Amino acid sequence: MIYKASHIFTIAEEPFEGGSVLVRDDCICDIGIGLHEKYPNESVVDLGNCVLMPGFVNAHSHIDYTWSRNQYDALNLWDWISQVGYRSGREPDYDTALNSAALGAAECVRSGITCLGDSTPTGAAAEAISKIGLRGIAYYELFGQSMGSDYPTRFQQKLNEVCKLHERSSKLVRIGISPHTVYTTNIEVMELCAGSGLPVSIHLAETWAEAEYTQYGTGPIADWRNRMDRPPMITGLTPARTLEKAGLLKNGTSLAHCVHLSDDEIGLIAKSGASVAHCPRSNAYLGCGIAPVTQLKAAGATLGLGTDSEGSCMRFDFFEEMRFALGMARASRQDAGVITAKDILRMATLGGAETLGLEKDVGTLEIGKRADMIAIDMGDVLAGEDLSLAVLSRSPADVVMVTVDGVEIVKDRKLAAQPSR
Repeated sequence: MIYKASHIFTIAEEPFEGGSVLVRDDCICDIGIGLHEKYPNESVVDLGNCVLMPGFVNAHSHIDYTWSRNQYDALNLWDWISQVGYRSGREPDYDTALNSAALGAAECVRSGITCLGDSTPTGAAAEAISKIGLRGIAYYELFGQSMGSDYPTRFQQKLNEVCKLHERSSKLVRIGISPHTVYTTNIEVMELCAGSGLPVSIHLAETWAEAEYTQYGTGPIADWRNRMDRPPMITGLTPARTLEKAGLLKNGTSLAHCVHLSDDEIGLIAKSGASVAHCPRSNAYLGCGIAPVTQLKAAGATLGLGTDSEGSCMRFDFFEEMRFALGMARASRQDAGVITAKDILRMATLGGAETLGLEKDVGTLEIGKRADMIAIDMGDVLAGEDLSLAVLSRSPADVVMVTVDGVEIVKDRKLAAQPSR
């Protein structure tokens, strides 16, 4: 199949007009102008006045929690977690979690997201991502605080569950593991995660209170944990230094948020090989702060863009997330030149793929990569508009087509029924 569009934006190179992409089976086989003449026997889909580009990669999400959207306002993170978090006696049945995750996955796809890095406490996200035909990593979440002294056995049980979840998932979904945070997981369990050989995701330095708790055992997180009768997780180190000690600052680890970091810690993360999933709307709406994204970028850190859950970002609108990321970064530095719309688009595509370790397969339109593509209607774009800014100005309603591994999962702006993979 040849997909033809008014604009081709590969992310790897400058965009160009009047081009096409040849897809055979699940891969991109050619990109250029006049492919219908070069391959006269191939069918052609003319997308018209659209930009054809790689699908967005949502580097950090929680689609299990879609049910919690728009329920709690004006709560700081620790109080918000008390309302939406799963724990003993407050866990939904699996079907409820699956329905919630399926709704979230569908909303992600309608926003042009083709790949997710999702942390799931139930495993339902892996099934939902598989059924809708998305690509991704489902990080099976654990809380080391509840494992007690029997943590080696409990951790092995979690690994067994990871294996079973992998068997139930599609070929497009990898299973990782997610120790929730440094203040809900003991360092011994984090060390086991580091040695597991699995992709790892962990929330890090999301609020200022996190460092006060891990170093001194005081502050609002200490009060919150005391109210829940949870054991202390005090290391005497900052959250980033705690991860370093546990061996988790390395390739294959995705760090969600990273709002409160020192200059030294920014350099530490950039050199470590660990990646950062930046979630600007969630950080703003929960009063966590503004992540030092331009400083991380300048230090050479791998940066992807994420939404977190709809419980904190309101809706899985990746266009809004990109605009928010651009505006907040410029506002925090009081300098419009510190980051460009093209930088944000790279973070939303190739940066997200790099964050999840999937950059060899997705994130750009290049020959040999998987055919994960989106077509965005540019019908009312005026002459002279910057294409990167024009893409950021769109909305989910403008997503005309989505393909994952060469299969159209959105066609003519509607979700298509998917074959099992």
